[in-house]
Amino acid sequence: CPYLDTIERSFLDFDHEPACSVSLQGGPHVYGCLVCGKFFRGRGRQTPAYTHSVEESHFVFVHLSKGTFHCLPDDYQIDDPSVSDIRAALHPTFQKADIERLDSNTDLSRDLFGKNYLPGFVGLNNHNKTDCINAVVQALAHVTPIRNYFLAQTTMMEDETLGTKKNHTSIRSAVQVTAAFGELVRKLWSNERFKSTVDPHILVQAISVASKKRFRVGVQAEAGELTAWLLHQLHLGTGGGRKAGSSIVHKTFQGNIRVTTKEVKKLDTGIQAVEDDDRLGSDDEEEAEKTEKVDEKVMVEESTKDTNFLQLTLDIPEKPLFRDEAGGLVIPQEPLVNVLKKFDGETFSDIVARSGTTQRKRYRLLKLSDYLILHLDRFKSNNYNREKNPTIVAFPVKNLDLHEYVFPDRERPVFPSEEEVRSMSVKEIKQALKQFGKEDASKGAVEKAELVEAAVQLLTKELPDLFADKYDLVANITHENPAVVGREEKVDPLQEGSYKCHVHHRATNQWYEIQDLHVQEIMPQQIGVSESYVLIFRRTGLK
Repeated sequence: CPYLDTIERSFLDFDHEPACSVSLQGGPHVYGCLVCGKFFRGRGRQTPAYTHSVEESHFVFVHLSKGTFHCLPDDYQIDDPSVSDIRAALHPTFQKADIERLDSNTDLSRDLFGKNYLPGFVGLNNHNKTDCINAVVQALAHVTPIRNYFLAQTTMMEDETLGTKKNHTSIRSAVQVTAAFGELVRKLWSNERFKSTVDPHILVQAISVASKKRFRVGVQAEAGELTAWLLHQLHLGTGGGRKAGSSIVHKTFQGNIRVTTKEVKKLDTGIQAVEDDDRLGSDDEEEAEKTEKVDEKVMVEESTKDTNFLQLTLDIPEKPLFRDEAGGLVIPQEPLVNVLKKFDGETFSDIVARSGTTQRKRYRLLKLSDYLILHLDRFKSNNYNREKNPTIVAFPVKNLDLHEYVFPDRERPVFPSEEEVRSMSVKEIKQALKQFGKEDASKGAVEKAELVEAAVQLLTKELPDLFADKYDLVANITHENPAVVGREEKVDPLQEGSYKCHVHHRATNQWYEIQDLHVQEIMPQQIGVSESYVLIFRRTGLK
């Protein structure tokens, strides 16, 4: 094609919805002009794309869904390696080797404008109070199984085939959200971007439509609610059903919990006792007659149910009523272990059921997932306003030990010590590996010394970590308010606040704070004492 030198890559932006700039119509056949960057529909005669090519002498176009290149008005397909970078920017693709190298990558990429960026740690545009969506996407995009699953997908069109067999409206909308989420994750981790930032416009619109304007532009959302809703949409969009572990979302986040419910019910026999006043004609009418219920019985119903969960909601202690010497509210600090008492298997919590009755519930964790989501419930609403609890919940960034809160149905396995492994014979080592389902670890060992070292690494380090219920922080979503909010001014703390996300780069052991387009390094000590709202932990020992 003789017109490839007319392409202006600095004008190209593929993050927006593929809709015709003339007819405003979307659809599968929308083309992008590679000279001016505008989108047009069709390529036959009388179509906006054809008319644009004739009137403006812009001849090179790309099919926004298929990624094929065409020359108009002559209407022939272009196959040239010089436009491969445009195809990569339009629909990033990842090979298996590329995905495996992500966690060890320390190389910076450079956009068309000479700005360096680290793939996976780039900013997202804020479309008026959509920073909650940005923070949740950044957090989920750094959960390794979720990230790898969507990076392995190829294009947005192939993602849409996930739900073609199900025509229900909710399934179709979930598939659209899943497709937009996958495309955004691939752009976040791409090292061939034309810009060092990403616009989540398509995902924001898909979320707004699928949630029926519950999560929309211009209205701040609660990160805990959005996370739960988005995980459910991704579960449906990836083909998940009611069966446990039927989707990548359930395989990653689903745990098991036993809930014991006590409900007090009063049984009224209907018998009443009437006491007449001896003072006939007394002016005290209230004392003239006394009526009271007798023989009232109380019955306590107790039920136990095992259920699955994707995230755990933690109740934060109430903020103090007293002010400090300067007149400001005292912001208390609570360690995470105190907040986790709700799940110690003994404490009962008072819950108001939908029927209006008060129930007492006890939670006992039976199994934790490889990735654990903790939702710190900071906002309480009543008939008049919404209040935020500013209590700082302090937590460790590494080695959060939760074994005291887990009550498995089966006893935990007992692993041999390093001395015991080294004193075993070859036959005993193979039996020990087979006992824990790791007999494949002995296949690559030729000498006994190699087998012993492999068994020591596996039986004394890796497997104990997997069964120890210890977790490291992966992502932290915080909600912060201006200094005046919640004190003198009567404003909604949710709407006036903003979200940030802290994510970890494993290759350099560096933490980054991402707030919309701003990306900067942060000390891990600052993360543990921030106003955390949603925490995502990763089980130690996972590769």
